[in-house]
Amino acid sequence: MPFVGEAAAVTTALLWAGGSLLFTGAGRRIGTFPLNLARINLAFLVLAVLVLASGTPWREVLTPGRAGLLALSGILGLVLGDWALFTAYVRIGPRIASLLMSLSPPLAALVAVPLLGERLGAVAFLGMALTVAGIMWVVLERSPTPVPRGHRMLGVSLAFLGASGQAVGLVLSKVGMDGEVPPLTATAVRMGAAAVGVWVLGGLTGRLHQTKRLLHDPVARRFVLGATVVGPVLGVWLSLVAVRYTEAGVAATLMAPVPVFILPFVRIFHGERISPRAVIGAVVAVTGVAVLLLRGASG
Repeated sequence: MPFVGEAAAVTTALLWAGGSLLFTGAGRRIGTFPLNLARINLAFLVLAVLVLASGTPWREVLTPGRAGLLALSGILGLVLGDWALFTAYVRIGPRIASLLMSLSPPLAALVAVPLLGERLGAVAFLGMALTVAGIMWVVLERSPTPVPRGHRMLGVSLAFLGASGQAVGLVLSKVGMDGEVPPLTATAVRMGAAAVGVWVLGGLTGRLHQTKRLLHDPVARRFVLGATVVGPVLGVWLSLVAVRYTEAGVAATLMAPVPVFILPFVRIFHGERISPRAVIGAVVAVTGVAVLLLRGASG
């Protein structure tokens, strides 16, 4: 079925755009660690129920080697990568953090060369370049809210760490699925490993007590619930559908226009004015997406 991977990747970006605003709101109320702990554990419970209820054949295809790679991808992408990204959201805001996250597609493409043997043609690289350029043009626009220098340096470093973790985790998830493990099962395995990892991380850093903040903040609980459904459940599942049915670098690029897709959300819910520069960047990014889709049609 044509365009399954590409359509899943674009839908993932739309879901993550809405989820990033919810995550930012919740993170600023209760902190990034309680947010990460709650959303990963809740997502794992939902995914486990879905796998069991759907009758997905997981025992036959989930070998120890595949499970280990999927678990490692969950730790790198969903624990370390997302923790760094959410902390960057709070430190420097979603706009600047998203700029550094736009490095994830080329990083994923580079990692996929030795691990998957993927080779992208000139048209694919053109589409990737246009998409990333459009994203960078949007998020480099001066923010109306200044960011302190100390926060900016730490936030930039954390966002780059998040981009690296998500890129490596995405490629490892494709290796772990091995063309046999269904994306829903793979997502549940990744989320289960991440759930264990985030508890261990909290214990080692002495931050488990911070989870009490969520219990006393009903607004944050609603944010977390909504963000969990659109992010770790639907978004992460569709991201694995994307990498299963198209190249990892292409999937990562089509999932990258989150800061562009955020624009209508901030306009609708926050009343922010969308500048001509943002519109131009969005057009460039969408053109890159179209090039990637046309490349899939011609291939």
